[in-house]
Parts: sequence; C-alpha cells; structure tokens
Amino acid sequence: MTHIQLIEFIYTHRHTLDDIYKSKKSTVTETLENSRLITKIGDNIELSESYRNFIDITLNRIDYAVIFNTYNAELQELLKQKTRYLEEKNPYYLEEILALLKTIFLKLNQRDQEIRTLLIKIENETSLDLDLLIEKSMDILEKIEEVNRANNEVREIFYNDIYHLDPTTKYFIDEVSSSLLLFVENISESLHRLKQFIARTRKLRLQNRQLHQLSTQILEEKDQELEDVLMLEPQSYYLTLYRSQKNSIKSFPDGSENSKVIRKLRIYLNEVQVPKEPTQFNIRPQKEEHLNLVNIKAIEDELREKGTEDIFNFIYEHQALKNFIENSEKELSLKEESFKIYLQFIIPHNEHIELKKHYNNHAIRIAQWI
Repeated sequence: MTHIQLIEFIYTHRHTLDDIYKSKKSTVTETLENSRLITKIGDNIELSESYRNFIDITLNRIDYAVIFNTYNAELQELLKQKTRYLEEKNPYYLEEILALLKTIFLKLNQRDQEIRTLLIKIENETSLDLDLLIEKSMDILEKIEEVNRANNEVREIFYNDIYHLDPTTKYFIDEVSSSLLLFVENISESLHRLKQFIARTRKLRLQNRQLHQLSTQILEEKDQELEDVLMLEPQSYYLTLYRSQKNSIKSFPDGSENSKVIRKLRIYLNEVQVPKEPTQFNIRPQKEEHLNLVNIKAIEDELREKGTEDIFNFIYEHQALKNFIENSEKELSLKEESFKIYLQFIIPHNEHIELKKHYNNHAIRIAQWI
C-alpha cells in the first residue's frame, strides 16, 4: 500500500475509526480488521498503538502515564556505527550515522512538544484531588529531569564524538544546533514552572486540610478554642457568636435583632456630630527608583555599527551586561545572562547574522554580525 492509498483507506473508514476511538464500536469489516490500524484484545477492538500515537502526536494529546524513553539504544548504535566507519571507511555506515542523528533529533523535538503539552494539561487539571495532583506532578517532574539528563548526554555525544567525524555530520549538527539550544531553554523553563506549580498546590492542600479540620471540629462540637477566639471581641464578631446572660450561645441574629442594631446605629449616628475636616494635602518628595536593565537595543545598534566576529563574546564582554550583573540584587551568572541575550539575536531570522560551523572558548556556536 502506498502513502496515498493509506490516506484514502483512512478516509473511507473514517467514521468507523472515530467510533472505535470513542469506544462506541465493537465490530468492524474484515478489511479493516486485517489492517494495521486496529488490534483485537479478546472480544474488544482497539486502535493500534502506532495509529493512536499518530493521533496523539498530531492533535497534541498526551496521557499522564506517558513514558519518556531515553535515547540509550540510538546512542549506543550511533557509537557502534562510528567505530565501524572509522575502521572500514565505508560510506554505508556514514549514511546509518546520519539517519540515527536525524532520528534522535526528531525524538528530541517530540519530547519537547510532549513536555510542554503535559505541563499545560497538569496546570489546568480540575478532575483530580490535590493529593493525586501532587503525586502526578512529582512523577512528571522526575520524568522531565530524566529527559534533561538524556538531552545533555545527546549534546555531549553529538559535539564530542560525532561532530568532527565527517563534513556531513558537522553540517547536520550545525543545522540543528539552534534547535538544540532552544530545547535546553524550554526544558529549564518547564522544570521551573512545574516546581512552582507543585509548591502552590501543596500550599493549597495545606489550607484545605486546615479548613477540613476546623469544619470537623465544629460538627463534632469540639470547637471550644474557636468559640474562645470569637468571644474575645463579641462586638467585632457579632454575626458569629456571643454568650448571653443565660449562658446560651446565639448565632446569626434573627430579623428582630437586626432591627434593634439598625435602630441603635441610627440613634448613634444622629447624635454624633462629625465636623468636616479641611482637606489636607500631604506632598511627599518623589522617590527615585533605579531599574536594573540591559538595553538590548543599544547592544544591537553597536553591533550594526561595529560588527563582530563572535556575537556571544561581544555580549559577554559588553560593559552594560557587566554593570547589570554587578548591580543585580540576585547572584547571576555572566555566561547565562549573556547566553539569554545571544538567543534573542540568533533565534529570529536576521539577514545580518551568519552562524558559523565552529564554536568559541565558551562552547557556544559562533555567530558573526555581517
């Protein structure tokens, strides 16, 4: 079956496949049953794993139970093919290496999309209780940290073992280097977002437990401490509790008591004469606020005027960035802050920036302003 025939086959059976996807159908034609789009589990009919994965990836759907497989098998095969190529210099092994590089990059890209989709799903989750939500979040955090370690391993092997193997491997890695840097930024941001989400959810769980404990004490009439607090200032907490002379507790005053309070307030307000105070203007000297920022536009203007052989080193050595680090209240890394600004220049297409194939002393790909 060709690709176009497969598309036509799916279109012909689209309604049946949709019913199976929604678990509304248990019988199919023999033609569809013999295809690789579905599989039988006992008497039940399910979509095949490969077809369901295609649906989930295309529609950006992901389950909490997703397993982010690492790239160990591909990396081991990559190093094996490298050894064979160095021994025999057979171009066949070089083609295998390039195919593996492409496969690993596509997996990196897929993991990046899956993690971002999973974060959006967990942050908007409303059907799980907080304990289960925290448990799921911790599982996802562990998975993302594992992916982060695997991504770093991929980068090390790409640049240390494969990059200088052949001009074709060097060209391929240069072509995807910007995307690899972006994956690093995305996964770092995802880890930060998820840790913040877990902290917020734990705080919410603690508040809910305290409210539940308080409501249980009230229902079981073990609320003496609460009564004591409310009775400290009965006038302030009038709509909660106060103890009468007959030693009975009244709560939520009825209509007559409300009327009595309103009458007393009217009498009090009529008797009290409040002189109108003259308007006073309190003029305070304006405080100076010092904003610690980096003027990226000024750096870009200097690049346009002077040009540079290495944009990252130009940013790294720029006095504006050094002043920003020195004046920052937080302890910042000059290299990390330089890298963030560097990405803002090279990721959007800019006709004045040319990415070179080699790297500087900071292990950052050289970008030249021309």
